[in-house]
Amino acid sequence: MSIAHNGPRWLGVTAAALLLATAVPAPAQAKLDPGGPPIEITQTWVAPQCPLQRIERQLVHCDSLTGAGVLAPLWVPGQ
Repeated sequence: MSIAHNGPRWLGVTAAALLLATAVPAPAQAKLDPGGPPIEITQTWVAPQCPLQRIERQLVHCDSLTGAGVLAPLWVPGQ
């Protein structure tokens, strides 16, 4: 009759547990950006001036549907 020896199994489980316990990631560290030479802007972009409106119950801004499909409130002016 032989008796099973569970020593190596427990040793492996213990080693894996210790490895996982000590292998936590280090906290992130933020550093200030020293900056560089200023960027020269040659063109400017101006946003179109169009108000938010609704068509039936859909929000529209500059001929583009917006609002992610949420019903537009009735107080928003309609087209």
